[in-house]
Order: sequence, then structure tokens, then C-alpha cells
Amino acid sequence: MHKMTMKSQGFRMVKIFLPISIGVIVADHLVKWIIKKTMSLNETIHVIDDLLTISYIRNSGIAFGLFDGSPSPLKVPVLILVSFIALGIILYIFLTLPKDVKCAGLSMGLIFGGALGNIIDRIFMGEVVDFVDIDFPNIIIPALNIRMTRWPTFNVADSCVLVGIIMLLIIIIKLGSQPGEEGG
Repeated sequence: MHKMTMKSQGFRMVKIFLPISIGVIVADHLVKWIIKKTMSLNETIHVIDDLLTISYIRNSGIAFGLFDGSPSPLKVPVLILVSFIALGIILYIFLTLPKDVKCAGLSMGLIFGGALGNIIDRIFMGEVVDFVDIDFPNIIIPALNIRMTRWPTFNVADSCVLVGIIMLLIIIIKLGSQPGEEGG
């Protein structure tokens, strides 16, 4: 009986994981398509003054625009390879999580779908479409040569990855705080 319950819980996780992943990819690419069709590259629309803008940019780097300016011809193939390795790690984590973990399918589906959404951009365009541009209080740390005046521009896929990672961290913390089967 216990095996059947675990199996059905695992199936339930997959039933959540797949539609969430597909939904994230579809939503991400639908919004990116709308941005590309209705805006010019580097155009900005002020939604809430300068606090929130929609700014159509293309990012050839990784998260937060790191390595965006690198002219290396190996950059895109390496980023695609690293992205596929990350997808493999995401799938491994998903498949090895206990089957009765609440919200695992949702969190891993958000991460997987977001990662795959950006990989699709990299494969077909060599870069990722970003558009959400948010201002925040300046972060200046002279000792580390850090000067941030705006949050790096991001997209739907990035948002889903971030939300999924936060959910996964909460899940892991909750799992770590639960007593083991030995009663410890």
C-alpha cells in the first residue's frame, strides 16, 4: 500500500511539473514575442515613472547581464552547454526529491520551464530577450567595486526561475527541519 501511495504521489508531482514547465515556456515566449512585435530594440516604455519600465533589450550574457559584452565566439555554445547541464541538475533534483514533498512539482516546474525558455532564445537567437526594468535604492560597495543603480533587466523566465528557487529553498529548509524516520 505504501508503494502505491508513493507512486501516485510521484505521478502527481509529474502531473504538476510538466504543465507548469510548458506553461512557463509558452508564457515567456508569448510575452517576448509581443515585446519584439510592438517595440523597437532598446525602446523603453515608462509604466510607473522611472521605477518600473518595459525596456526591450537583448542579453547575450548570463543572468543579470554578466558576460554580455564578451565578444568570444565560444560564449554562446558554452552558455548553451552550461544551461543543458543545469537542466540535467534540475531534473536530477526533481527526480530524487521525496515523492510526498508538497509544492516540489510546482517549484521545479517553474525552474525547469524558465531555464528552458531562456535556452530556446540562446539556441535560436544567440541571446535572450529581456524587458522588465526596475529601479531600486542604489547599492554602492566601493571596496568590492560594486555600483548598482537599477536591477538588471529580466524576463518572465528569469522571474519563474527565481520564484521556483525560493520555493525550493523553503522546501529544503522545511525538509531539513523535520525529524527523521528514526524519531530524531
